[in-house]
Amino acid sequence: MYSNPYLYVQALQLLLLLLVPLACFATYRSKMLSFVAVYGVAVWFFVFKGAEYFGSRSLPMDISALCYFLYVIAAILPVRPLKVAAAQLSALCGLVYGLMFFFAPQIFRTRDTNDMTFYLAMVNHAILLFGGLAVIGRFPLKKSDIFWTGGVLAAIIIYIEICVANGVAEGNAVFTKILDGSIIQVPFPDFTMQWWYYALYFPTVFLLLGLWIAFTYAINRKVARPDRKVGILAY
Repeated sequence: MYSNPYLYVQALQLLLLLLVPLACFATYRSKMLSFVAVYGVAVWFFVFKGAEYFGSRSLPMDISALCYFLYVIAAILPVRPLKVAAAQLSALCGLVYGLMFFFAPQIFRTRDTNDMTFYLAMVNHAILLFGGLAVIGRFPLKKSDIFWTGGVLAAIIIYIEICVANGVAEGNAVFTKILDGSIIQVPFPDFTMQWWYYALYFPTVFLLLGLWIAFTYAINRKVARPDRKVGILAY
């Protein structure tokens, strides 16, 4: 008989992935909920993640940790392109993590053997997805803002790769696998990566990134008020 020890974990992750868009839709309908969502998420990450890294006296070494603090900084600073980059990358990070957690929870359980760390990671990434989408619906985006997303993502990749190359950090398991293309070996462990695979893989990754950015702009055009100002607490 088929037995899946992660079935309840996958069910919980699926529930989070379904609830986040519904919660974001509620923020798009209410000015007050939008405000509470954007800055509530910022406070959550500042308090809990700030305490975590300050207490351990360590620096964030993976894309998720960097997005936590990028979100907090972007929520405070009245810089539109930074807010756009933080929103798009935070939401994308939360979505990719959630999907990978649903399809391959075992790779996260191997890394996070502590139950509290394991489940908190799931919840924090769902909050990251929620916060990013909430910001996307908060104020109108400009086409020129899109270049910041690519620039910030490139800076994050360079930072992480330098840390990993110098032995400062092991890197994020999922993010590293996405970067080098070995993510295919999670569902297919015996797959051998050849030149034709890379020729298909990397264009597909860039295509999906482009589609994600286009998707966020489409949401923004539908829900953001054109007269909303960009500021620290401006509404």
